Amino acid sequence: MKRVKAFRLSVMILLMMLSNCTSYNPIADHRGNKGKEVAYRYNDDLQTCKAIAKENTNTFIEVAKAGYNWVIRPQLLWLPDKMEYDYKPMVMTCLSNRGHSIIK
Repeated sequence: MKRVKAFRLSVMILLMMLSNCTSYNPIADHRGNKGKEVAYRYNDDLQTCKAIAKENTNTFIEVAKAGYNWVIRPQLLWLPDKMEYDYKPMVMTCLSNRGHSIIK
């Protein structure tokens, strides 16, 4: 009985982590852009950058990093270094290279 509950809990956590990667929406400062046309292209650039980041990241590795950061590191008293994610920085860099001012 305890195994079934633990399995269900781990599946729920895994699904939450998987859905977390694709729901990232960066905060952009449209007044800090280099031109008026850049703000009009934001939604198209955002979708393009998300698609590029999704193609170039491995979901399994991203979930493993999240599991390490949220489960294993606290058990080791946060002594090991945090594993950095690839998806969010990739989207931020892509948008910055297209001329958007990204805050977070």
